Amino acid sequence: MMAMDDGLPLPPALLYVLAALLGVIIAVGSLSYAPEGRINVFTVWFLWAGLPLLGAVVATLGAMTGGRRPWLFRLGRHSLSWFPDRQQRWRMLFLLQWLWCLVALGMLVGYGALLLFTDLAFGWSTTVLAGETLVQQLAQVLSTPWRWFWPAAVPDADLIEQTRYLRIAPESTPADRAGDWWPFLLASLLFYNLFPRLLLTALVYGRWRLLLRPQMQVRAPDAERADGSTGADASGLNRADARQWCTSGCLIVNWEARQPAAPLMLGLQGWQSDVEALEAALVRQPMPQRLLWRVPAERSPVAELADLIRLVQTRSRAEQGLLLLGEVTTIQARHWLSWQSFARREGLVWVEGET
Repeated sequence: MMAMDDGLPLPPALLYVLAALLGVIIAVGSLSYAPEGRINVFTVWFLWAGLPLLGAVVATLGAMTGGRRPWLFRLGRHSLSWFPDRQQRWRMLFLLQWLWCLVALGMLVGYGALLLFTDLAFGWSTTVLAGETLVQQLAQVLSTPWRWFWPAAVPDADLIEQTRYLRIAPESTPADRAGDWWPFLLASLLFYNLFPRLLLTALVYGRWRLLLRPQMQVRAPDAERADGSTGADASGLNRADARQWCTSGCLIVNWEARQPAAPLMLGLQGWQSDVEALEAALVRQPMPQRLLWRVPAERSPVAELADLIRLVQTRSRAEQGLLLLGEVTTIQARHWLSWQSFARREGLVWVEGET
């Protein structure tokens, strides 16, 4: 599978086809006739426009305001082996929005096919809304985006009156204008589903490309630097040899690891216990000049670790480094990418070798 320049593989082409096919299935399924013989306009609008619009709003708010790890990664903090950086999360969001655009296009195709080859009979029925007047006002509000240039897609009072049906007496509803709701649903599908997703996709794509920068080359972890000194490579990641970097005045801290033993082991108890233990170690004499975080490579970077790193930055002047625990031959490339991205983001020295 091919990969982009941000380290994530390209989705298979079949996924795009399945997304469009899913849209066709949604359209055909939601327009299946009810036992009463009428398709409820409210139900179709909610499935085609209401839920997608709500999803677009939630996705936008999450993208603009989310500063911590996604809830899925918080849920599996002890089992996930990969944590995407900010660039990768924006690209994942872009792909998700693009797939939804394909779903919406599939819905549009399915709806168009049914309009051409079947006789769709729409109606509306409600228990809560009293009378046609309130329903007409609601329809007018929903038609605001296209009212001024597409009047045929704005339900009028006559259409609303003639298409109301009662399940207790379905034969009392005339069938003359049963199909006249189709422009309203088509406009809703476009203006509340497809167009907002296309706009959101474009914005997310622009944000992702803005954040994108040349990704680091995954260097073999056993390729020792000639002089063992700390220095920034082409990706901006500071590297150091463990034996020379972590000497006297260096505090070794294990995160979610019991072996090998370390003076301080965090991530195994509660959060408050970790904070208290770390604060006590920072004020202990002599105060550490450097702090080395040793983490299992197969774990994922978590917000709790980032918070502790920032706590050290506020309480101490100690330089902080990160060292991965694990057999070199068993650590996969995505683990290195994830932790290197984390180290670069938190300003940590990338420490290699044995302490």
